[in-house]
Order: sequence, then structure tokens, then C-alpha cells
Amino acid sequence: MSEPKLVVVFLRGGIDGLSLVAPSGDADYVAARPPQLRVGRSGDDAGRVLGDAIADADFRFHPQAGGLADLYASGHLAVIHAAGLRHATRSHFEAEGIMERGGAQGATDGWLARFLAETSFDGLMPVLSAGGAAPEMLSGAGNTLVTPSLEAIRLAPWIAGRDKVIARLGAQLAGHPDFGPPVARLIRLSEAIERKIPIREDGQLTPYAPDPRAAYPDSELARNLKSIAWAMKLDLGLRVATVDAGGWDTHFDQARLFPMLTADLSASLSAFWTDLGAHAEETVVVVMSEFGRRLRANTGGGTDHGHGNVMLVLGGPVRGGRMFGRWPGLSNDALDQGADLAITTDYRQVLAEVLATHMRHTVSERIFPGFREPSLDVFGAA
Repeated sequence: MSEPKLVVVFLRGGIDGLSLVAPSGDADYVAARPPQLRVGRSGDDAGRVLGDAIADADFRFHPQAGGLADLYASGHLAVIHAAGLRHATRSHFEAEGIMERGGAQGATDGWLARFLAETSFDGLMPVLSAGGAAPEMLSGAGNTLVTPSLEAIRLAPWIAGRDKVIARLGAQLAGHPDFGPPVARLIRLSEAIERKIPIREDGQLTPYAPDPRAAYPDSELARNLKSIAWAMKLDLGLRVATVDAGGWDTHFDQARLFPMLTADLSASLSAFWTDLGAHAEETVVVVMSEFGRRLRANTGGGTDHGHGNVMLVLGGPVRGGRMFGRWPGLSNDALDQGADLAITTDYRQVLAEVLATHMRHTVSERIFPGFREPSLDVFGAA
């Protein structure tokens, strides 16, 4: 049986889910936003229609989300709308903190770290945080490698007496409970990478060559996803990976910024999925953000912090090509506090189902304390 893998992409800043997957046929949506801040139904600003929608609102992907629309149409991508954190906060840091701790009051560890504590993944690199820092959802997790690239963790080939240095360092730290095991694992990982990747004449690793069909954009998000794909193909035991992508706090100039961010997100995920090849069937990608944006546009050409949002689940075992959840509508009496898309799906419903069904783990009370909501059947039989 193949080993299931999980990638969590966190969009920092609060993505406008009402623009990424827009209810273009909803009269309240049309009335609340100027043309440049909504997805149209005809002309240049028209988005791709989502089939199997959760309501008769003519849901459409943003025009710059062509890659996501293709993944949805091919049955690999599922959309959960009106999802999020059921907590009345508009603070980035508070919302991120609560969400990444899985709703555990007073906890210092993350939901993903608690999941990892209940598993026993083998391999040299079971957990990878691709980028410059591990997210709070991994706080407290052991065996987590944080790096922007596999090249960055290779022990320098030009160190004089390299083998002796490695042996001496390993011997000195072997009995140290805090540093010994991690250093020993890093040494083994570096040596494994050198065995798997050809070394050029100048002593450097041969650069990664993705699948020729995978058109990665030139962005930080794409580079981090590419590193994850490379690690999976090298068979280093990777089971869980995280990626952060910032810039989604579009209070101003959203008509210019949002299309660029969306194009990058869409192209990066599409390229990653293509690049995975056979590994795609055993991989699930969850895309989430701390909250959405308000329905009505502000006076600065953007949207302010809201609540309800959209989540994406991409993967081989996913019941893709359909939406999940319940659409509350956008009439004034249906809005949260008269301003926001109401939340009808707790974000933990999605995460808990991914852990239980895809990662084949019994989700304990410790991972999501006090959470007792039914599955959405994102992975059920089609």
C-alpha cells in the first residue's frame, strides 16, 4: 500500500474567497462590489464556471485561476466554501494562532504537531517545512526539517577533512539529548541526498529538473512546492510538508494585486500537481487562510478583514470537481454581523477528515479538543 502524504498551504493575510471562487450570479454580491473587485459572467472578467455547486449562485473561479479550474474540471480539486474559524476576531495573529493550534485554548503546540506526536513515520525526512520558518501548526513537532531547498541542507563539500569533521561532530553530540539525534539525522540525510543526486564536476548538486510539462512560475511559492516535489521523488520518507504564502491582505489596490497573487497560486499548484506524477495519487494538498474578506468593498479599492472563506483540497483520492458545505447566501440578514460571509463549515471538519480518511489516523480529542462535527465526505465513494 502506498504511503499517504499531506501538504498544507497556508495563505497568510486573509485571501478574498469571494473573489477566488465567486458567487457571480448572486445579486447581493454584484450590488456590494464594483466591477473591478468581482468576477463577471461575460467578457474579459468572466471566470470559469464550477459544476456541482452547492447553490444556484453561478460560482466561478477567478479569471486568473485557470490552473485551479482545470484541476477542478479534471476531478482532482474540491472546493469548500463558507468555511473558516468560528471565532469573532479580525486579527491576523489571533486568528492564525487559534487556527494553527486547532482551537486548543492555551496550547503551545500546533494541531499538526499533535498529529505527528501520535504517529511513527519512518524515514530520514518525514516532515518538511519548505521556506524560511516553520508555521505554528508545527510548533512542538520533532523531526521537522525547515529549509527552502534540498541544496541548502547539504553539508559543504569544500570543508577540509569533511569526513573526519562529520565523524567527530557525531561522536561529540551522540549523547546529547537535544542536539545529538537531530544532528545525526541531518548528517544521514545529507549523505543520502548525495547518494541520490548526481554531483557535478564543480562539486555542487545537479539542479532539480521537474517534469517538462510542469510550468512553475518564478515565485517563492513555486520554488517551495518544487522542493517538496523533489523530496518526494527522492524517496526520503517525506509524509507531511507545509508551505506559507503571504501577501493576501488586500486592503488597498486589490484589483491589481489579487489577480497577480491568484495567477501565482493557481500556476504553482497546477505545476506541482503535474510534477508529482505517480506521487499525486497518494498526495493531498489543503489550501487554507486565517479568514476571508468582507463582502462590501472599502473606500481604498480593496476589502477589509472578514470571516467566512474558501478552502481547497487537491489530491488523488479527493472527490474533486464538486463543492462541499452549505452556502448561507449574501443577503444582509444572512451575513455574519451584517458584513461577512457566514461560516457554515468549521475548518477543522476539513482537516479532521484529511487526517482520518487520507492519512488513515484516528483523530483524537487531543488533536482538535472539543471538536465534534460530522465528515463532509470529501473522500467518500464517488
